[in-house]
Amino acid sequence: MMHPGTALRWIGAERGFGVVATEHLPKGTILYVLDPLDIVVQPGSSQDSDPLYQRTLETYAYIEPDGRRVVCWDHGRFMNHCCHPNSLSTGYGFEVAIRDIAPGEEITDHYAVLNLEHEMELSCERPDCCRHISPGSLPQHQPWMDEAIRQALADLRAVPQPLLPLLRADTARSLDLYLHTGEGYASVLSLQHLPGPRP
Repeated sequence: MMHPGTALRWIGAERGFGVVATEHLPKGTILYVLDPLDIVVQPGSSQDSDPLYQRTLETYAYIEPDGRRVVCWDHGRFMNHCCHPNSLSTGYGFEVAIRDIAPGEEITDHYAVLNLEHEMELSCERPDCCRHISPGSLPQHQPWMDEAIRQALADLRAVPQPLLPLLRADTARSLDLYLHTGEGYASVLSLQHLPGPRP
């Protein structure tokens, strides 16, 4: 589920729809968390192998470390890539704002965390956009991503968190341990799916 202070908006012909902030979202705000309404497709299931679903899954799903595909039920599936995103997926099962996001600003992620299966062309409207991203590129981005996430998590308890109750209990315990002790940080590398042949 996306944060209630977000909405779907038309961004432009090249990028299509995207997610924008409808209110000020401070650094450390949980912006997305997997919730029971999201569609989870198991590897090897009839939906996973049905050609009728492939375009939708390839366009809108992200892949969990265990190979499940997730299609967000709300506008979260329209979040666009940026080489300099203002939010990132964490090893705690949620997306967090890594800097303050102003009302009307597009909320972006970095697609290296999606476990892409094919190279993807990008258009983030930044002069230094890398223009494409390949499967398995997460390790090269891990150092700066983990640093940005650690800084954002330092602010997590100081800002309103309407999505916090949606965290799984085990995830919330792991997050609390890290926030209170600084130990047990879950790196973005824990999001990697290292696929074998698909069933």
